[in-house]
Amino acid sequence: MTGLQLYILVAIPLVGILANTALFVNLASRMDTRFDLVMRKFSELDTRVAVLEDRVMRGSQ
Repeated sequence: MTGLQLYILVAIPLVGILANTALFVNLASRMDTRFDLVMRKFSELDTRVAVLEDRVMRGSQ
C-alpha cells in the first residue's frame, strides 16, 4: 500500500465523521431554538390556565 492510498483510506472516513459532527451541531442548535419557542408557549398557556382557575374559584365562592 502506498502512502497516498493510506491517506485516502484515512481521510475519507475522517471527512465523513467531521461532516456528520458539523451537521449534528447545526441541527442541535436549530432544535434548541424551536424547543425554546415551544416551552415559551407552554409557559404562556400555564399562566392563562392559572388565571382562569383563579377566576373560577373566585366566582364559585
